[in-house]
Amino acid sequence: MDQEQLIDLGLYASYILLGVAAVAAIGMNFVNAFNNPKSLVKSGIGIVALVVIFFIGYSMAPTEIDMVSQRAFEANKVDPSAASTLTTYRLIGGAMTTTLVLLIVAIVGLIYSSVARVVR
Repeated sequence: MDQEQLIDLGLYASYILLGVAAVAAIGMNFVNAFNNPKSLVKSGIGIVALVVIFFIGYSMAPTEIDMVSQRAFEANKVDPSAASTLTTYRLIGGAMTTTLVLLIVAIVGLIYSSVARVVR
C-alpha cells in the first residue's frame, strides 16, 4: 500500500468511528430518557420553545429581498426572483433571529447566575 491509500483507509476508519460514537451517544441518551420519563417532558418543552422561537423569527423575516441582497444574489449567479431564494432567505432570517434570542438568553442567564452566587 502506498501513502495515499493508507491516508484514505485512516479517513474511512475515522468516519466509521465517528458515526459509531454519534449513534452510541444518541442511543444512550434515549435509553436514559426512557428510564426517566420526566426528563422527556422537560426535553419536549425545550424543543417546543426552540420551535416557537424559530417560527417567530421566521415570521419576522422580510417577505421581499432588498436591493443589497438582490445584488449579492445576482453577483453569485442566484436568481433573486425564484421562490426558493425567498424561502431560503426567510429561513436564514429565522435562524439568525433564533440564534440572537438564544445568545441573549444565555448572557442573561450568565449574569443572573453570577449575581445570585455573589448574593448568597
